[in-house]
Amino acid sequence: MGLRVNVFPGQLVAFLLLLFPVVTLSIHNAGNSILLLLILIALASMAMRVRPDGIGFSDLFRQYWPVALAMSMGVIAVLANQAWSGDFAFKYYDRAFRLAVFPLVLWSIMFVPRKYFRLLLWSLFLAAVVLAVKAFVFFEGGNVRVGNIGFLSIIAYSDIALLFGVLCLTMAASLSTGKVTIACGIIAAAAGAYTGVLTQTRGGWLAVVLFVIFFFHVSSLSLRRKWLVLFSFVVLVAAMFAVNEPGRTRLFNTTSEVINYTQGEGKTTAVGIRLQLWDAALKLFARQPVFGIGRENYEPSIKEMAAQGEVTNELTTLAHSHNEILFNMVISGIFGLVAVLSVYLVPGWYFFRELHHASSEVRAAARCGCLLVLGFFAFGLTDLMFFWPAVAGLYTIMIAAFLAQVHKARYAAAASVG
Repeated sequence: MGLRVNVFPGQLVAFLLLLFPVVTLSIHNAGNSILLLLILIALASMAMRVRPDGIGFSDLFRQYWPVALAMSMGVIAVLANQAWSGDFAFKYYDRAFRLAVFPLVLWSIMFVPRKYFRLLLWSLFLAAVVLAVKAFVFFEGGNVRVGNIGFLSIIAYSDIALLFGVLCLTMAASLSTGKVTIACGIIAAAAGAYTGVLTQTRGGWLAVVLFVIFFFHVSSLSLRRKWLVLFSFVVLVAAMFAVNEPGRTRLFNTTSEVINYTQGEGKTTAVGIRLQLWDAALKLFARQPVFGIGRENYEPSIKEMAAQGEVTNELTTLAHSHNEILFNMVISGIFGLVAVLSVYLVPGWYFFRELHHASSEVRAAARCGCLLVLGFFAFGLTDLMFFWPAVAGLYTIMIAAFLAQVHKARYAAAASVG
């Protein structure tokens, strides 16, 4: 019989979970280290036969095996491509494995005492503010712009900052934690949005559209108050752009860049390059739709297309298609398409079905889980989130955290009724 231990490793995992949002994008390799520690804790607890709340790993796996399978589909897609091509290389499994370790990460986070999950709100608040301050310093108040901020692209950085802010506000509002806490949630969301303004990134704003639709669907506020909240947000973001001319100019250039591309011009603008990348991805997918061309063949294929005049030379310097779904289709074919859609849809379903649960704690975690999935899906339309190892690990840990919170709160609610 396994031992039921509440102090260790529960306290340690709680500390790592609360530390994770703050350090994962701020300190190089901090997120990777925490992911590794969570895996080691899971393996050690199994070896010592220590169980969270008396639940065995096999019992937990039986409940959430569809999520585990979905998160492992990336490994299966890479393996299918390499088995077909006969070109095996372990390095192409790195990012896929960070998603596939989900069962072990979930097992570790299940050790966290339920009371600590509420503190995740403050961790997300601190993370959103820290990321905004770092961006302000790094980009000199939004007056300069470079491709990366430290070890991460500015696109992924600003996307995650926005997501942290939205998650913090959602937890604060869903748990009815008081005016001060809700005010902190608003500050976190504003900080996340301001990071996007400072970095002058545009793709992440697509997620805001989905977030607003989701807000209108799940919020219990009156319709009048919902529109008031939306109006206030628009005014706030407009004010941010008003005091940042480079960000405002780049945002307004989006429409003209799209129009120019449709007229056969502007292929070397940021929008033009993305549209070229997407068109090239579809052509490469058509070459090998079942297993894909393989990660190792992507850059040579783009260079070949550039040599033949199918795309401009600017594309040869880019490592991917700037679209999560299309890139996975190119390198892994249908297997890649199923893999990336599964990563969104399966965890999303587990959260979606709990949105109207009687427990406010379950609803809060379910809402955050849905927003996490929606955010990554929207971000992936214009960039590759899972291309960055730290971000892939972040998705795994946060999915596990919100799923563990749903699990614990749901069983606690059932026990109180019983």
